[in-house]
Amino acid sequence: MQRRRKWFQVGRPLSPKTSVVFGVLSFVLPVLAWCVVSYVPFVWHPQILITEAGSVDYLQPGMRMDKAAFVQAAAEAKDQQKAEPEGVPTNPIYLPAPHEVITAFYTAFTTPPQSRDGQWLHESLWHSIQIIFWGFFISSLIG
Repeated sequence: MQRRRKWFQVGRPLSPKTSVVFGVLSFVLPVLAWCVVSYVPFVWHPQILITEAGSVDYLQPGMRMDKAAFVQAAAEAKDQQKAEPEGVPTNPIYLPAPHEVITAFYTAFTTPPQSRDGQWLHESLWHSIQIIFWGFFISSLIG
């Protein structure tokens, strides 16, 4: 009978195969969690993206608001027998869906600079990397 090796033993190195598995999982699991939070409607969507303002004056299509405030605005419109606002559950602006990030990243790389003497994104990134490198290099020379 072959004894199974434990993966979580303190002070013992992982086998190469186990290292690869953990390396892949360390990337895949956060991306999978991000996808679940972004695309599965019942997991976490604390805001409503307004699609139709209805009779509520302060709402506009494309606006985001908390669910509780949306429910209250819809209830007030319903009580006054006016058109209710409509919206879809969404995540806050600071947590975009993966496809939105990929689209923005592609657009950032393919959009030319706004001015003639401006830099493309890859040029700007390379310039920043050089500044950081030389800063670390000079600081290591000084001590």
